[in-house]
Amino acid sequence: MGQCPSAAPEGTSGHRLAVLSNGESRGNRGGRWARLPLAGLGGPSLLTRDLHELPAALDTILEARPDALAVNGGDGTLQTLLAECARRGVLGDLPPIAVLPGGTTNMCAHDLSGAWNLRRALRAYAALRDRPREDWPVVRRPILRIETGAGPTAGTFVGLGAVVRGVEYWQHTLRRRARGGDLGVAWAVARSLWRLARRKPPFDRPTPVGLGFDGTAPVSTEVSALAMTTLHRLPLGMRPYWGDHRGPMVATWMDARPRQPLRHLPPLLWGHVRGLPEEGGYHSRRAASAVLDVRETWLLDGELQDAPGPLVVSAGGPLAFLDLRRKP
Repeated sequence: MGQCPSAAPEGTSGHRLAVLSNGESRGNRGGRWARLPLAGLGGPSLLTRDLHELPAALDTILEARPDALAVNGGDGTLQTLLAECARRGVLGDLPPIAVLPGGTTNMCAHDLSGAWNLRRALRAYAALRDRPREDWPVVRRPILRIETGAGPTAGTFVGLGAVVRGVEYWQHTLRRRARGGDLGVAWAVARSLWRLARRKPPFDRPTPVGLGFDGTAPVSTEVSALAMTTLHRLPLGMRPYWGDHRGPMVATWMDARPRQPLRHLPPLLWGHVRGLPEEGGYHSRRAASAVLDVRETWLLDGELQDAPGPLVVSAGGPLAFLDLRRKP
């Protein structure tokens, strides 16, 4: 871990804005982080060579007590930070967070901070330094707190079944071809659902899971795919949410053999409930908490997880995020 050489010395006027950059993230590789406009922010600007250095970086950030923190990396960078804070019990000690699109897919940056261009987002973040705190574009959003057999973690998106196998396919093929962003995700989703509809391995293999919401006992079932999130928007504007329950997180899943998955693909992904009969194997509902009794690999914000279940998932926070689209 290092202090970015372009960071301004502390003690200058204005708010103290910190930056945490992951040197492994796609937008920062090859020293590209060094060409970012990091001067004059007044707070610590840290570079980690990989995510294993993030706990030490978090120590520095918490000790410095900056007024805001920009996380420059992909979804996995933000998730690792949230997970480390959950493990330490210090999620509530984080300042407002600006999520910068320095990674490959940047799902969290797009939804939580409205950030699409790294340099433009960083300039919007730097512009907050001399503005009154009450004028900052702060939005409070829940995250997922997850209790596993290996301890607590946190993130914004949990996936099972074909969601996991789609990410495995992307990691083994598309990543080597440097396909990232929403188009890379779209290709992986389309490929996964096509193979699911054609009953092609490994997508034809259902995932056994015990599923319960808001204190109800888990019911054993098999799903072909499941997604649970607190995000409002997924890549390509996908919003696979419907149902009449209440709660800050949403769960959407398909039975092991859903009817006509290709025909129902558009309403499934963009949340148009007409044509998605529950008796056809399509389900969605909101909740404040859930139990997933799963024994297979699961997904958390784009990263495959082997932590044993059952997973107790609840809406945590809310945390303060900076919406970099909004002007004070």
